[in-house]
Amino acid sequence: MTAHNYGWKPPTAAQREAQRLFKETDAKVTMSEYERTQAAFHANRERLKAERLAREAEAAARKHKNLITAHSPNVHGGLRHR
Repeated sequence: MTAHNYGWKPPTAAQREAQRLFKETDAKVTMSEYERTQAAFHANRERLKAERLAREAEAAARKHKNLITAHSPNVHGGLRHR
């Protein structure tokens, strides 16, 4: 019985070595793209977190100031305003 390989030839040693090197290079490029994407994602998340914390701190300070002003005597809008 004859094996019919329809023109397929096994790769030479040089072709196998070249294929191995290309595969390693492609994996490094893919990984570095993934790492860049992850770094950008984390940087953006940290920026958004900082903005959110600043907004929350500002709102808390504004609320605290409004509470103090509302209950302070002799202040416009306070308890003893006439």
